Amino acid sequence: MDRDAPREMLDRAVERSDAGAMGGETRAWTTDARRARDGDGKATAEDERAAKDTVEITGLDDDDHRFNLRTLWRFMGPGFLMCIAYVDPGNFESDLQAGVLFGYKLLWVLLWATAGGWYIQGLTIRLALATGWDLARCLREEYPDPVRYALWVISELGIIASDVPEVIGTALALKLIFSIPTWVGVVLTSMSTMVFLGLQSFGVRKLEAFMASLVGVMSLCFLAECTYVDAAVSSVTAGIIIPRLPGSTALYIAISLVGAVVMPHNLFLHSALVLSRGFVLGEKSLKMAYKYNVVESGLALSVSLFINIAVVVVAAANFAHLTDPQEKNNVRDRPLQYAPQMLKEVLGPAAKGFFAAALLASGQSSTITGTYAGQFVMDGFLELRVNPVLRAFVTRMCAIVPSLAVVLIAGDQYSESLIVISSTILAIQLPFALIPLIKFTASSNIVGPMAVKPKALRYTIVLTGTIISANVILVILTVAESGLVHASLAGVFLGMIITALLGLYVVSLVWLAMRPVHQNLTARIAPRMKRPSSASEDPEDAAWTNDELLPDPNEPAVYSL
Repeated sequence: MDRDAPREMLDRAVERSDAGAMGGETRAWTTDARRARDGDGKATAEDERAAKDTVEITGLDDDDHRFNLRTLWRFMGPGFLMCIAYVDPGNFESDLQAGVLFGYKLLWVLLWATAGGWYIQGLTIRLALATGWDLARCLREEYPDPVRYALWVISELGIIASDVPEVIGTALALKLIFSIPTWVGVVLTSMSTMVFLGLQSFGVRKLEAFMASLVGVMSLCFLAECTYVDAAVSSVTAGIIIPRLPGSTALYIAISLVGAVVMPHNLFLHSALVLSRGFVLGEKSLKMAYKYNVVESGLALSVSLFINIAVVVVAAANFAHLTDPQEKNNVRDRPLQYAPQMLKEVLGPAAKGFFAAALLASGQSSTITGTYAGQFVMDGFLELRVNPVLRAFVTRMCAIVPSLAVVLIAGDQYSESLIVISSTILAIQLPFALIPLIKFTASSNIVGPMAVKPKALRYTIVLTGTIISANVILVILTVAESGLVHASLAGVFLGMIITALLGLYVVSLVWLAMRPVHQNLTARIAPRMKRPSSASEDPEDAAWTNDELLPDPNEPAVYSL
């Protein structure tokens, strides 16, 4: 065998992992310098890691290629890491409250929120495939340094906030399974970072398989729960199909369901994970890759939708059997802590065990994807690769310290309040990632012929406006219910501060929305759309060096994806 064959295979993997990068630019999670090789021609450790993080896919550019399950299997993975954010402990909290307070009447919110989330994840796929960059990298290239650093800090705070429900959820699950104090469970959650680092060393495919297995555990647990309950199929179906909001409290819960589904760190995560598939570039290849990625993410989100609906159904069906008013109040106020006991009393000990296992899988999977997203955000915004151990430790400590403090000082009864606070922070942060994403994917200078068409853009703006409005309302209602603002000198002063911050927040969002996109990536994306001009041409070279017939940015050739 040719001794240079392994080297050539690594070269192709590294080049393809760049997803068609030009001029020495690299993919989202590498540095901008090209991978230097030692004098004897051996691949460096960075090359080997890049090869591990790439799944090779062939045949997308064939003229006779049609959608098939074998190729879809090669694309399976990123969507299941992405869908974890749809089934984290924060979602369980909102689902349980929806079920115990309103039965099956808010299931339609889950359906449409998941559908809207699927569409938004499709925008991250467009951006990644067209540019070869993830969302964080595009933000770094678009905005001046002060804005870039501000967006980076906001994104990091969002990732830390998203980690708090995972810490609390995992700790409560460990308490249910092993009967240990909650504070001990909080400390033990730090071990999950070691699990992530161990999995990462095996490559992206192994990590995807592990995360998919955790999603499978959650699905099986709630499928088992559903076999115990006697929910009326007609009532469940009506809840999914018929939109209704029975009261003002239902509006608050519905908004929290929407906010718990569309997570800002997920936009950064998914846009980077899409680039883990390497293939010969060209318009046909990118179009097919887009279809495969959208279908794959749709399948993953279908599983997450089933899990969320199952949580609501199980909670609603069992809450009706409770007779003790105190137990009902406990389940309403602290569902993650008291719902398992409700299941045990109504359905038996096995139901409590299934719920605990699902909650543990949810917490562990969510914290791993959060750490992964944090790596992409830091590297994308700052071009800074921090030691993964240090990165995971710092992020986890920022979530563990407040969780541990609340549990030790205020007790378990206030631990779930941190989930509400973290959801509020995520709701505040979401527009700072979502608005630029919409603007990038609407600009032919950024994504070229993969730009969202004008008619679809109108729907996109309406969807984005709905999600952002829902999150702003959630923040206002949360602050109002907290009692921070009241008729006293301190309360009035605090109210003035909150009003000023809200005004600054609105001005910032308006500036992001109105500022024109300054980047022009036409010269970058044109070769990504060009197919090799002849069969004899090396596709690995032609995919990103053929710069003939650059498209006019003023007259983009838009095709429907």
